Amino acid sequence: MGRKKKRGFARRALGTAGKYSWLGVKAAAKAGWAGAKLGFKGAKWLGRKSVEAAKKTSASVYASAARSKQPAEFNALREVESASGSIEDFEDFLYENKSSIGIVIGARGSGKSVLGMRVLENAASKGRNVAAIGFDEAALPTWIKVVKASEFASVANGSFLLVDEGGVSFSSRDSMSNANKLLSDLLFVSRHKDLSVLFISQNSASLEVNALRQADYLLFKKPSLLQRDFERKRVNEIYDAASAGFKKHGAAHGKKLFYCYADAFVGFAANEAPSFWSERASKSFAKQKIG
Repeated sequence: MGRKKKRGFARRALGTAGKYSWLGVKAAAKAGWAGAKLGFKGAKWLGRKSVEAAKKTSASVYASAARSKQPAEFNALREVESASGSIEDFEDFLYENKSSIGIVIGARGSGKSVLGMRVLENAASKGRNVAAIGFDEAALPTWIKVVKASEFASVANGSFLLVDEGGVSFSSRDSMSNANKLLSDLLFVSRHKDLSVLFISQNSASLEVNALRQADYLLFKKPSLLQRDFERKRVNEIYDAASAGFKKHGAAHGKKLFYCYADAFVGFAANEAPSFWSERASKSFAKQKIG
């Protein structure tokens, strides 16, 4: 009787062990399959990312290869009417001064970017390193370093930097906004890095008062009626003084005409387009995310 009980107990023990062994095998198989699926998905994800990275690299290489390598050409700003000083003295100040702050203001489509790029090309032809924020790199020649708004610190010391309103939106309502923080940083860094910075803005109301106070010169393109309604008081006063000149010279010079307000020159002048300018360049700005 005792032997039968022992044999029965042994059978039950073996059966239980077998059951749990089978469960262990099933669990291991499931875990293995899950691991294999995860590995497959991971491999697909890595593969997809690799393809995307390769495409970006290829596009970047293609864009770099497609950029114009023609050297910068100097084309002087032409004086139209002087109230004081001369446009030649102003250009000497622009290209020979180690650090300056300028602002271009005007209606949308009035030729602000063309003027900014003409100044940039003239500076490059004088041997200055030049950089731009807010433009499509592929549309510009290789001697212009195009940087993102968050990478302005990479601009070489002594450079001439053009910042377009299409690249960064400045808000006067929130002085703590990221865009205005960038503007404040640029103004602060410009003196330490000997940067000459030229801001292109549609309206002075979109700029912090501090930026206007620190400006060494203002360049005005013809404004729109609504733009005048929202300009800052002092800027509107300057526009009032220049309004007769815009009417007088506008027909002859069109979008090339601008009004300069600086110590070296107060009056009207005209600018030619940059040597590399094209429709693609004129529509190349893309907003940069900050932060």
